[in-house]
Amino acid sequence: MTSVGANPKTTDWVLGPGEEFRFEVDFKHTIEVKLKHGHAEYFGAELGREATYSFSGENGAVFSWEGCTLTVVGECQSAYKAGETPMDTCINVHMALQQQRTQARKDDSDGPRVMIVGPDDSGKTSLARTLVNYAVRMGDAPLFVDLDPMDASVTVPGTLSVTPMTKAVDIETGFMGYAMSSSAGPPDTPLVWQFGHDQPTDNAALFKLIVDRMAAAIKRRMDNDPQTTASGLIVDTRGFTDAAKCETIDHAISALGITTLLVVGSERMYSLLSTRSYAKDVAVIKMARSGGTVDRSAIYRQQYNSRTIQQYFYGTPKEPFSSFSTVANFQEIRILRVGEDYIAPSSTLPLGESRKLTDTSVLPMEPDESLTHSILAVTDAAMESDDVAGIQALGFVNVTVVDMEKKRLILISPVPGRLPKQVLVYGNVKWMETL
Repeated sequence: MTSVGANPKTTDWVLGPGEEFRFEVDFKHTIEVKLKHGHAEYFGAELGREATYSFSGENGAVFSWEGCTLTVVGECQSAYKAGETPMDTCINVHMALQQQRTQARKDDSDGPRVMIVGPDDSGKTSLARTLVNYAVRMGDAPLFVDLDPMDASVTVPGTLSVTPMTKAVDIETGFMGYAMSSSAGPPDTPLVWQFGHDQPTDNAALFKLIVDRMAAAIKRRMDNDPQTTASGLIVDTRGFTDAAKCETIDHAISALGITTLLVVGSERMYSLLSTRSYAKDVAVIKMARSGGTVDRSAIYRQQYNSRTIQQYFYGTPKEPFSSFSTVANFQEIRILRVGEDYIAPSSTLPLGESRKLTDTSVLPMEPDESLTHSILAVTDAAMESDDVAGIQALGFVNVTVVDMEKKRLILISPVPGRLPKQVLVYGNVKWMETL
């Protein structure tokens, strides 16, 4: 856990109407932000007066519609005040979506189904978070659909999820904090699927299958919840610019019944998607990339994902909890993986043919040392069943030791006791505990 230091630097920032305080903090430092006067928000969530918010390993922006004074304690990599922000466009989009939600309630019809696309580091998740928070502040409860397995917002990396949003996204911990138990009450349980890859195109067949399962789960929810039906969806996606990667996006737009497509920070992508066959039924809207977005390095992403996994198992500095070590004997569990690599290396394929990476076939895995530090999904599948392609995850465990002599795994789990289920699904995500 980082701290602001023994003699931290303290700075007051005075924001005028429509200005925002932008900051970057590395993972070795923590800053504390306090609202002293006026009103301010963090990606659509209101800051409490005199409340202290801690940030580490964060690129953030505190915005004020009317002006405010902030006190910032600690060292930033970068900190400045910006007068040109995307918030006017963002609030206009929000108001248009609210009109659709109001009309949906009157007509007993579906509310807006919004998908956000764009290149890496263009501000897609920040926009999704802002639109979710604005909707919640208006009394709505949209579903947040996370289709970004590399930077999974709700649980561990390598997953896709659907979360009912009934309260504001936590300012400090984001969507991850939203789904965790806390002193504020029980979590709103997300539906989570193990995908096991960084990019949707790493296994397009499995990605599409999971999206189809998501769509079915969303329909069941909306069939029984008029408020969610009218509130609609807000969908975050993996960044891409290559037209060849549109296939998975096209499928998701169709499967999820998307009505509005927000294209952030790419004129080329906007032009491309505007010509798709679905454009006559889907509103394709171009949005500028915020000047506060920052290109994240591979090292930053690794640190960010490591912290996300640590939060899943141990909570946050303000809301810590204990995880538990448990033993699973080899004969008591089954470990399955979805998808199979070609045995032949790419160099042996005929000229001009690409290497097929994965599909939806299910293969058993014999435990060995290569499982060490793997994140495994716990499922509700029967012990004798291989039907785990696209199955929901009940939770996740981390393999800390593979004991080949005693034929057992030592696992870290966020809940005590032995594994409640015996069928685990492998993903390509590894994590080494550094506590």
